[in-house]
Amino acid sequence: MRVSTTLVVLAGFLHQILAAPSLAETDKRALQNRCNGDNLYNSFIDRRFSASASAFCSSYIRPTVTATTTVTTTVPAAKKKRQFATPTYPPARVSSACSCILTAIPSATTVQTTVTATVKPAGACSASTPIVKNGDFGTGALGPWELTRVQPPLPDYEQYLSVGVGSPGSGGSKNVFTVKDNAASSYVEVELSQQNLTVCAGSQYKFAAQFYMTDAEAIPSPQTYVLVYVDGELIASSQASDAMGPPVMWLPLTGTFVGGSGTATLSVKFIATDYLGVQWGLDDVVISNV
Repeated sequence: MRVSTTLVVLAGFLHQILAAPSLAETDKRALQNRCNGDNLYNSFIDRRFSASASAFCSSYIRPTVTATTTVTTTVPAAKKKRQFATPTYPPARVSSACSCILTAIPSATTVQTTVTATVKPAGACSASTPIVKNGDFGTGALGPWELTRVQPPLPDYEQYLSVGVGSPGSGGSKNVFTVKDNAASSYVEVELSQQNLTVCAGSQYKFAAQFYMTDAEAIPSPQTYVLVYVDGELIASSQASDAMGPPVMWLPLTGTFVGGSGTATLSVKFIATDYLGVQWGLDDVVISNV
């Protein structure tokens, strides 16, 4: 009797052990109870797709990625060698399935975008270039320059002086503005101007030009002048002719000024105060930002 009873008890104990689920099955059931065991989840844990599913989910639920992607998955039939129609899952279902197969939420990815912008300071402006138009007199005409003063006045005293665009210019350029005093007057003054030059208030500018001033005297005469004005303010000057006569010697003439309002008037005066027979030339007139 004792042997029979012992065998019965042992057999019952073995039956309980064999009937109990394994540890792996227990974990799987617990996970299935926690996760939605739909076709999407089943496809994610399928051995054929699990590696791709893990890679996809690591990117999909990364915090910086907006979950608005529509995911389509082809699920194979259990018994038939064909594919079901491709279902579409909402983002919430995709996130849920992904969270079930990942052991940890991926760390956030920071995407940095650099935007470069040019900001003009308040009140800044930009002047069109070239500021001086026809500064090399390359058009062969005077405009937009103007003769704003001629003394003796033209055309009544044309025998005293001649004014206009001639050639050759500085450095072999085609044209040059010239004034020729015929030594018939004790005072000669010619003013060449260009108005409405676009400048920026408060900005500093440089004036530059090439000129010559010569006469027939044996020594340089201190009674000859080239004077440059911007809005009536003297910015550059040269006095005393070279007393060399032709061929003439070109010299630089430079000065600086600060823009007042949005426009400026540039004036160049050629003056002789005796019967000297002076000749002047002006070319390559440029105004630029400093």
